[in-house]
Amino acid sequence: MTPNSWKQSKEFINLISDNLTVLLESSEFETIRTQLMELVNNLDKRYGININCMIDIIDWEEERILPLLNTGISTAESGEIFRTWNDTSPQKYVIDGEIHVVPQDFCPSCWNDWGFKWKKRTCPECGIKLGEECKILLDSDVCPHCREGIISMNHQVCGQCGFKIDPGCVVWG
Repeated sequence: MTPNSWKQSKEFINLISDNLTVLLESSEFETIRTQLMELVNNLDKRYGININCMIDIIDWEEERILPLLNTGISTAESGEIFRTWNDTSPQKYVIDGEIHVVPQDFCPSCWNDWGFKWKKRTCPECGIKLGEECKILLDSDVCPHCREGIISMNHQVCGQCGFKIDPGCVVWG
């Protein structure tokens, strides 16, 4: 996605996410939570249950899907119900001089799963290579690995997590 379409969609996603939180925690949803507890109590202790609300962007021309929101409720081993968020942080990439924004564990070219890019430098689906055709755009000093530490062109090791930036895989912006 382009940075502009990512920004526009993210505003709506945040609103929808807030409304889902209200719904999932509401008294109107209590019947479903009760039924969920009854269901999990009738299963072996080794099983749990998830109810997920997902929002995906569908590219009809490229025939691909990019997940933007995944939230819901799950049961713990104790049977307790808790909220879940299975989203990943957005990451900016540069491919052929164009900026793309996708969740960090997805390929910016084909939108398929591509976790651990720093270790597995080739997308298993489309073959694009991090550091060659694709580079991570670092336009802030936030560590792309832990999202808590600070990195820069002059200080390429995160003081928080110890992650070291490979300068060949990034574009500073």
